[in-house]
Formats: sequence, C-alpha cells, structure tokens
Amino acid sequence: MLKKILLKSLQILPFIFLGLTVLLIIQVLVAIKNDQTPTILGYSMLIVVSPSMEDTIMTGDLIFVNTKATSYEVGDIITFHKPDNFSTLITHRIIEINDVDGILLYTTMGDNNFESLGFEKNFTDDYIVGKFVSKTTALGKVYQFIYKGGINLIYGAVVLIFVTIGITEVSTIIKEVTKSRKEIQQKEKDELVQSELEKLKKELDKPYNIENEDK
Repeated sequence: MLKKILLKSLQILPFIFLGLTVLLIIQVLVAIKNDQTPTILGYSMLIVVSPSMEDTIMTGDLIFVNTKATSYEVGDIITFHKPDNFSTLITHRIIEINDVDGILLYTTMGDNNFESLGFEKNFTDDYIVGKFVSKTTALGKVYQFIYKGGINLIYGAVVLIFVTIGITEVSTIIKEVTKSRKEIQQKEKDELVQSELEKLKKELDKPYNIENEDK
C-alpha cells in the first residue's frame, strides 16, 4: 500500500514542478509588461549603469537585491524607484531615516557623491524595491552582452534555465518511475513463480497409495 502511494506521488511530482515553472514564467512576463521589476524567488538582478556607488559597487556590476526585505537601517544599500520618474531605479546607501508621525522617511546618497540629490531626500518605503545583498562583475559583463535594444533578456535566460532544469527533472523522474514499476512487476512475477513452485513441490511431496490387486 505504501509503495503504491509513493508511486502515485512520484507521478504527480513532475506536474507540480512544471506548474511552478510556468508560474515563474508568468510572474516575470507580467512584471515586464507592467513596467515592474521582475523578481525570481524573492530576488531581483539589476545592472549598474552609473559610478555613483563606486568603489563599493562598480559600473557594469550585476547586483542582487532582496525584494522581500521589510526593514532598513542607516548604512544599508537599497534599490528604489526614482520618485519623479518611477521607471528609473536607483541603488544608493541610506544615510538618514526620519520618523514623521509614525511614517519613516529615507534619505540616501551615492558613496561616490558629495551630497544627496533632491529626489533621494525623505521618500517613503513605497518607493523601495529591496535591499542590496551582493554583486558580481563577471556576470555583469555577460548581462551587458545579453542586454540589447532596451530589452532585458537576462530574465528570459533565467526562465530558460528553469525550463531546462524542469525538463531534465521530469525526464529523470519518469525514468525512475518506469524503473520502479518494472522492479515491482518483476518482484510480483518472482513471487508468483515462487508460489507456484511451492505448490508444485507440495503436490510432489504428497504420498501416493498404490494398490496391487492379486488375482
């Protein structure tokens, strides 16, 4: 009974995995269509196009932003929408947080700048995308190679990776299920053969009464 339940679970698992992959694809496509920042598993990848955060973050670096972050402190590097141009994203360091009647107002400044610009003074967390967690220069170069014509293709590449992994996993699971089925069928055959042999042996071991009639 337990083996049958396990087998059924393995049969359903590929469809669950494919469903999750499709949801990720839809999430990315909807975000791009609505001019939102695409995220995968709570993280967003962005390319740095200005030197305002050098030498902490260099121009051309690919940065990873935790979009699930909910609290921020002075010193954190955050990515936020430019208040006067929502489609533009800025990644700067928080230098001041003011509490005005229970509402937190954030002020940032680039590490390579001498002062905060007007748009980055006293904005609410409604504009914040997330908190900077790490960067990579090597992948940044790959990103720039892929990034053409204003179309952010790297998310398509990530989705393609997910689909490839999904197909590979499904193929592996199907092979395992097929193998498991064959093993179960072979075991059932072996048990049936063994049962028949035992029955035959019992029949052969029975004593026979041979009556000799003398006439």
